[in-house]
Amino acid sequence: MSKTVLTLLLLVIFSGILLSTDFFISSTEQPYIFGDFNGWQPIKMEKAAGSWWYAEIELKPGIYHYYLSTESGKRITDPFKNHQSEGTDILNIIEVKNPTDFSGISEGDFSFKIWDRDYFNPVKPGEFFITFPVVERLFNSTFLIFNGKKIKMNLLRNYDGYDYFRVHLQDIEKLNFYFEFSKGDKKLYFGANGLSDSTVTSFSISQEDLPVDYFDTPEWSKGALYYQIFPERFANGDPENDPEDSQNWYADPKNVNLGSNGFFGGDLQGVLNHLDYLEGLGIDAVYFNPIFESPSSHKYDTADYLKVDDNFGDYNLLKKLVSELNSMGKKVILDGVFNHTGDEFWAFQDVKEKGKESTYFDWYFVKGNKPRKYKGHAMNYIAWGGYGDMPKLNVLNPEVIAYINTILEKYNNAGIAGWRLDVAGEIKPEFWRSHFRPTLKELNKNALIVGEIWGDAKVYLQGDLFDSIMNYQFRDAVTEYVARAGHSARKFVNMTDYYLKRYPPQVLTSLWNMLDSHDTERFLTTVYSNEKLFKIAVGLQMTFIGSPVIYYGDEVGMTGGKDPDNRRPMPWKEELWNKSILNYYKKLITLRKEHPALSRGDYSVISTSNSLLVYKREMGNDVLVIIANPGDKAERLSGITGNHKELLTGEILEMEGLSIPPESFMIFEAANE
Repeated sequence: MSKTVLTLLLLVIFSGILLSTDFFISSTEQPYIFGDFNGWQPIKMEKAAGSWWYAEIELKPGIYHYYLSTESGKRITDPFKNHQSEGTDILNIIEVKNPTDFSGISEGDFSFKIWDRDYFNPVKPGEFFITFPVVERLFNSTFLIFNGKKIKMNLLRNYDGYDYFRVHLQDIEKLNFYFEFSKGDKKLYFGANGLSDSTVTSFSISQEDLPVDYFDTPEWSKGALYYQIFPERFANGDPENDPEDSQNWYADPKNVNLGSNGFFGGDLQGVLNHLDYLEGLGIDAVYFNPIFESPSSHKYDTADYLKVDDNFGDYNLLKKLVSELNSMGKKVILDGVFNHTGDEFWAFQDVKEKGKESTYFDWYFVKGNKPRKYKGHAMNYIAWGGYGDMPKLNVLNPEVIAYINTILEKYNNAGIAGWRLDVAGEIKPEFWRSHFRPTLKELNKNALIVGEIWGDAKVYLQGDLFDSIMNYQFRDAVTEYVARAGHSARKFVNMTDYYLKRYPPQVLTSLWNMLDSHDTERFLTTVYSNEKLFKIAVGLQMTFIGSPVIYYGDEVGMTGGKDPDNRRPMPWKEELWNKSILNYYKKLITLRKEHPALSRGDYSVISTSNSLLVYKREMGNDVLVIIANPGDKAERLSGITGNHKELLTGEILEMEGLSIPPESFMIFEAANE
């Protein structure tokens, strides 16, 4: 019989008529709770991380007897609670009281579940975030008593009637803590035994066995600067592999086919030929849209994942490109389209031919025998967006899992650093959690997993699915602030705070902050080619917390509407470049390199007023103040004094009462006296 270690913490939270009682134990086997509160019927506990388990049971006030037993039948006793002998056995006793009134405060005013990353967030050994929500404006102050040390908790946010307090702990050797509050001259405590005005039981947990797994993003991804390349439209380096009917690279976009069946001859050799350009720009990583064999120009309808499209090159050329980029210190991210294949994918072709007799029939979701489509739309099978040429893949089929594992292994061997996952939210999380992530992290623990999630991504960033996401919420906030009438700085802060204060803090510097992509209109078009507003947006992208992603050509002033107009060929004739925009990008990128605060530092808002936004990036002694005003009127700066150097122009300015011109962006650091 395996050895079972037990720790039981009981948190009683008022919930209407019943009291929600949380049981929390450490056990090397599946544990069950047996109690007189339900006729001694077993209640299966839920698995947390490590050896920890939990259960939430609603009980009426009263005194209850219970015991715990493992799946093998071994009785275990909670050593931290009262117990009594019952013959040769021992029963635990728990008294569930009516909400205790401490100066009008009850346990329903608190919430803390130590198995939930929202409350207890381990980053790596020695580093933790602890968050504690209480009913808003309930206390004068909130403290964490940690290993005997009293630490004031900072207010993180107010949401849905609760104040959320957080503390960031670093260089920690042991975990032993509870919470202390004050209301007037009265002190109260909240620990493993709930709310108390006297005795408190600490949460005491070993760092080697936590109820929530450690989770951090790859170190290299924190604040990294990415460049997104749409391979078919970036550069044509080998005309010999051009598709038939390839169009003139410099033809008028209004007179060419930019759609899925329009080709210009872009390829991997074209990227190789322009590595000096990428080096001069100063990017840290390249994200490629799909490169696998496909009949389309966008390659999101894969025909074979194990082959590089022959119009782009071959696997050996890819390895050469990745090797060259890696030798320059630049990572490579590939686009993984695993929600669906193309209808020319060999497995789907077999299903089309053989129907239910096909070995691969269960790789897809087909009703009836053979898949049918009408005017391009899937009729009796599930397909992405209903498009018949993109049949949905059954990623939980063991054979499909094995095939995808082969894909991951092959391109890991080519030296890539991670994957951007197409329409990741349309795939069952179980696939990412139990198959994709464990497999990839075993191949390369520093591989980055980025999900294409357009909205709230909190559930995807808990350490079991993705490391980062394409942060369209940032784009939405910048668009609303810079491109829309009103230019409300407060609205920008509210929109970005929505995710900044909800996502685990360790992911924030790794979020992919985009202004545009292959799925949106280009931002210069969004602001009607207003160069000043475009530069404000770029300035925000390069100085805000997160990882900027430059969509190819933005840096030379490319325009374009929605797909496919946003996928025009990259102009390589320098006379077609907007040198002012390009130099502006290079200046901002240089500042990111020179000031670690911009890539990895803390972010805080100093002030907002009308269209005026003032925020700070800070890392040690590196402190920068960023000021934006996309409005059409000058705004007066307040709350900052002293001489500061504006880093884009080199000017030394006195900050007190400084007039910030309309449609302007500035970066300041304190001037040396």
